[in-house]
Amino acid sequence: EWCEKQMEYFLLLGKPEASKAMKAGSLRHAALEEEVIKRVKVQTQCIEDVWAIKLMNFVVGANQLLFDGLTRELPIVGFAEGVWMVGVIDEIRMRSEENERFPILVDTKTRMRPTLPSEAQRRNGRLQLMCYKHIWDNLVADEFPFAKFFDFFSLNPNCILSQEIRANTTRSGFSAETLSDLVRYFRNTCSMLPQAH
Repeated sequence: EWCEKQMEYFLLLGKPEASKAMKAGSLRHAALEEEVIKRVKVQTQCIEDVWAIKLMNFVVGANQLLFDGLTRELPIVGFAEGVWMVGVIDEIRMRSEENERFPILVDTKTRMRPTLPSEAQRRNGRLQLMCYKHIWDNLVADEFPFAKFFDFFSLNPNCILSQEIRANTTRSGFSAETLSDLVRYFRNTCSMLPQAH
């Protein structure tokens, strides 16, 4: 399948130069994100800052989902079957009816041609959503191995985050000094979320 071959090329030859189609897809995703959330540029000083931004964006996006019923471009990380998976969920919707408050994960595929995707492309999209649902449900069930997370990604949980990130967390409604503080907010946020549908 193409995804596997694409990964093989990436590992052998490095990241490909962005094609016209890739640039158009990135612009479309950015436009969709801007409809529901304001993106803020933050400088990072270390790998802990990079992960802090991912976790902070998850917390802010999950809160937006809970209050507004919609979020886009939600970063997600999880551990399944001995493999770490990192991705971005294009869109999550949640109905406001009390008896039907479950997240619906949505994948947005951009195409250069006005044709339907092939069966292999549709299958890959379904597999991607299934992986995201599995990760989401594990996070909600508090089955995220944080010690393994810090170890695998070589992160210092007690690393003091950059001043800019600390200021952004405070403006977002929670105050985090270290990556460990942010992980605690991440876990608390996950515990408030329902399983995906």
